[in-house]
Amino acid sequence: MAALCGLVMSGTVFAHAGEHHSQNCFADVGDARLRLSGYQFQPGLENEHFCRVFPELGQIIIAVEPLQEGLENRQIALELLELSSWTDWLLNAEKAFAVIKQQPAKQFGAGLVSIQQTIEQRGVYALKVIMQDDAGHLRHQYFVFLVGIPVKKILAVLAGFLLLGLGFAWSRKIAAKGERAA
Repeated sequence: MAALCGLVMSGTVFAHAGEHHSQNCFADVGDARLRLSGYQFQPGLENEHFCRVFPELGQIIIAVEPLQEGLENRQIALELLELSSWTDWLLNAEKAFAVIKQQPAKQFGAGLVSIQQTIEQRGVYALKVIMQDDAGHLRHQYFVFLVGIPVKKILAVLAGFLLLGLGFAWSRKIAAKGERAA
């Protein structure tokens, strides 16, 4: 509940309001539109892309690519952040995250920049994308995601419990009708 509340209330960290198509996320940093794609290489996940939820712990890679021409000479830097304070996330989101890895600024060049890290603790993480605009000003945007939360498995278990509950209620209703008929 705290994470959900933080996502809803934290306008600064969640400000990009990126679109989600398939398992790619799209974000705007200054005047540039970017696609963010996440990858994990654990068994069974090799060919999947991730956006907001990385289901397993271990190595993650987030690739950032421009969706428009003319950004080849722009400088871009990536920082991987870990949530260090739930309280700060609710009150002052920018101070709630601690840097765990920095990718030095470089030009987009061929059009793809990535950052990778082995993550060993479940939790809330963020990618900070820092990019230079045409006027030379640095713009940044945060992208929040979860690691080590097997959402599909959790939803499958919840659906199973829901079906069991519905089956139990249905069988009790049938049993009650049978008793009234007798």
